[in-house]
Amino acid sequence: MNAIIGSALIATLWLAGPVHAAELAAPGPMNLTPPPASTLAAEFAPGHLPFSLTIRDGLSVDYETFAIFARPGEQVRIRADRPLSWTDDAVMRAPSPELDWTAPMQPGLSRVSLEDDEGHVMTLNLIVMRSADGDSINGYHLGNYPSEPYRGHENYRAPEFFLEVDSELGEIAVSPHFRLGQFLCKQEADGPQYLVLSERLLVKLERILEAANDRGWRTDGFTVMSGYRTPAYNADLGNGENSRHIYGGAADIFIDVDGDEVMDDLNGDGELDRRDAAALFDLVESLADNPLFAGLAGGLGEYAPNAWHGPFVHVDERGWNVQWGR
Repeated sequence: MNAIIGSALIATLWLAGPVHAAELAAPGPMNLTPPPASTLAAEFAPGHLPFSLTIRDGLSVDYETFAIFARPGEQVRIRADRPLSWTDDAVMRAPSPELDWTAPMQPGLSRVSLEDDEGHVMTLNLIVMRSADGDSINGYHLGNYPSEPYRGHENYRAPEFFLEVDSELGEIAVSPHFRLGQFLCKQEADGPQYLVLSERLLVKLERILEAANDRGWRTDGFTVMSGYRTPAYNADLGNGENSRHIYGGAADIFIDVDGDEVMDDLNGDGELDRRDAAALFDLVESLADNPLFAGLAGGLGEYAPNAWHGPFVHVDERGWNVQWGR
């Protein structure tokens, strides 16, 4: 894992926490999937740059493509580890390590390009959200969030703004290997769909993906079987009201390079079963104390196949480490 360790951050701790109830995935069609094996390049390209940004809550980002989600009119503070040329709205700013970007009042997509003096470029897709109206937004049913954040944790506070996603915005890259549409709820919708999504989850998924490739599992992405869920949809599945899925901070994932909608044979035993989910679980577990995972603590669950889905692994970014499914 040389490429990963070279991106060292601050050491993280494996914090003890309660084991939460299983969070089952929904039946139904899969979301957007990674490219098939026939289109994979010989080597995995992690998309790192020689410079990094610090965005909200101290999250460090060094990817060539990334997304930031903002409220209308929000001032987004972005800090780089070196002076960069910043271009937004076709206006180039003098090189600086700082940018205070004010989000437009109109929901939608804006872009900022950042370039260092050696020509390395980062593209930030800045997406302005739309406010909800009670338990719905523009006719899209959300349901009810818990009235109080779980154990007082701020990242469990009910969101007030949501990303509005049509088919075009669903194809927008939110990190080098993931698109916004991969995280949509499977809930039916007549028009645009809505979701919240954690930037911290995106970084965690990219780190795990890089580790999977270093492990020898060549893939350009994970299938996100379940990403965001509305509280209403989550309740219909019989899951707990404090699931990280309803806050956009969780993903149920598996590796499916051959495109058959089932976890690949990761352990090489010729069978497609829970032991393949166990192999991915073990990989994620092994990263807990890696400097790479500083600030990315969260839940990790292992799931067996059933009539609706194959084996998969749950990951989230709740802020403390907890495991279940073993």
